[in-house]
Amino acid sequence: MYNTNIINDGCEGKAALTTDMLRQLLSEHYPTLKNERWNVDVDTIRTSPILHPLLRRKLPVGIEKFTCVLFTQQTESFGEPLIVYFLLDEKGESIYAMDLLLEQQDTH
Repeated sequence: MYNTNIINDGCEGKAALTTDMLRQLLSEHYPTLKNERWNVDVDTIRTSPILHPLLRRKLPVGIEKFTCVLFTQQTESFGEPLIVYFLLDEKGESIYAMDLLLEQQDTH
């Protein structure tokens, strides 16, 4: 797992792909958030019985490992920081799901 500020640091690999997707998502659907500061955490996770059911439903059947990329808002414009997550295949090449949620709803 690693953590990077996407505004100040260049991202590589899986984080770079989803950083571009995050910027596009914010520009198109949440323009007031596009200038916010975001941290990114990337981790490969093994599917297990303790995986939250909400996440399990978003993954294809039979997946053993997947990559989760979390973008956490640094500034708290809305009280709680917002979190945008992307669920990718283990190599970070295919996206299974993405969603925007509040920190208290974090299921990862």
